[in-house]
Amino acid sequence: MHLSSTTRIAGAVLVLSATLVATAAHANAAPANDGASPTAKPDVSTRAAVGKYSKLINKSKQSNYTNQKDEIARCTAQTKGMTCMINKTASATRTIDAGFGLSRGAVAGSLNISQAKTQSVAVTCSSPVKKGHSLVAYPIGTRYKYKIEKHITTPLDYKAGTSGWKHAFNPAPAKVSCKVK
Repeated sequence: MHLSSTTRIAGAVLVLSATLVATAAHANAAPANDGASPTAKPDVSTRAAVGKYSKLINKSKQSNYTNQKDEIARCTAQTKGMTCMINKTASATRTIDAGFGLSRGAVAGSLNISQAKTQSVAVTCSSPVKKGHSLVAYPIGTRYKYKIEKHITTPLDYKAGTSGWKHAFNPAPAKVSCKVK
């Protein structure tokens, strides 16, 4: 009985030894790589090119916006009871916030407006003005509000960041707001 259990133990040890040898042999086997040598570099043509692009998001616009940061004409009363008159062509500034991967031209194209820095505006207004006060003309146009979102592409496209709020102002050629100040 003792011999038989020894045989069983020996048999079990023998089986265990055979298993360890087979595992070690499997670990040293070359990996399956479809014929390429293990030290060969991957084919560069199979890698995706890394790219980047930016786009406008959350666009909104406000028509008939008066840009009071851009005074385009002024008439100041030098005497009591004077009427100020402005009748001229002036240049209004077209503002476009760019950056975050987009040029001024790219933003203008996305908003479908000109990228020119100024717009010729016809100014005609008059008003009685007290001595020392002024009649001031401001351009009216469309004000845009938007954010710029930057993307990076590999095989996948992912958002790399978003700008804060940006603005653009596109003056109309024949609209002005005249105020006495």
